[in-house]
Amino acid sequence: MAGPNGRFEAGRILPPRLIPEHKHDPLERSVQMTIHLPRALPVRASAALAAVALAGSLAACGNVGSASAATHQVKAGDDSCRVDDTSLEAGRHAFDIENVGSDVTEVYVYAKDGNDFSKIMGERENIGPGTSQTLEVDLAAGDYQVACKPGMTGDGIRTALSVSGTGGSTATTGESYDRELEFEVAKDGAVTQPAELTAVRGEKIEFKLENKSEAEYYLEVLAPDGSELGESEAHGGGKAEFVAELADGGEHQVKVFADGQENQARSFTLRVTQ
Repeated sequence: MAGPNGRFEAGRILPPRLIPEHKHDPLERSVQMTIHLPRALPVRASAALAAVALAGSLAACGNVGSASAATHQVKAGDDSCRVDDTSLEAGRHAFDIENVGSDVTEVYVYAKDGNDFSKIMGERENIGPGTSQTLEVDLAAGDYQVACKPGMTGDGIRTALSVSGTGGSTATTGESYDRELEFEVAKDGAVTQPAELTAVRGEKIEFKLENKSEAEYYLEVLAPDGSELGESEAHGGGKAEFVAELADGGEHQVKVFADGQENQARSFTLRVTQ
């Protein structure tokens, strides 16, 4: 049996082997450190990684798809709607809208729906005086109109566009409704309805109310069975809007009334065909 710090050798105990203490120099340790470098990647893998890195870099800079859109300037004034180029090639277009007027405005691009330019291809709302916004649309060959709406009301001041060539799309861009119906409350409380109150089953309509009075007014749409499809309120001098899908045919009711006076509401019939 070996004693403390002893060791065995051929059945006898030998004195412990002394191991001289070695003090490591930090510099020496750093010099003797082994550095393991990864093996070089194959050329194909390196190229793939480079492509991924480039794609990430481009994505970080913005939407790559929008970079291919042709850019046009729109000057929206109180009584004008100037578009710098009205003859376009089919494809994506970005309209840089500047409000040069004195009132808040909105700008729409309309396509034809039957005989009327009422199909909304894209829009930008709440463009304040002296500010700018960009509207992107994808247009196929055909005729269109750009509508500037100072005060965000009415049919707007319209400029015709002509698009030729192949490509583009007839689908709306970033919109969740087909068209709009706008009602107005005058300062004296009189209510004005749209010129035509008809729709087709399945349409999504944006119902809008411009309130020029000092009282608070409500806009409400009811289905033929009396169920509510949507409601919004406009404070005095304000506006209200909501989107409702007309899933059923028949006569719908649109009501406009002052706060607390629902029993005195002005009621309008919206006829939805099958």
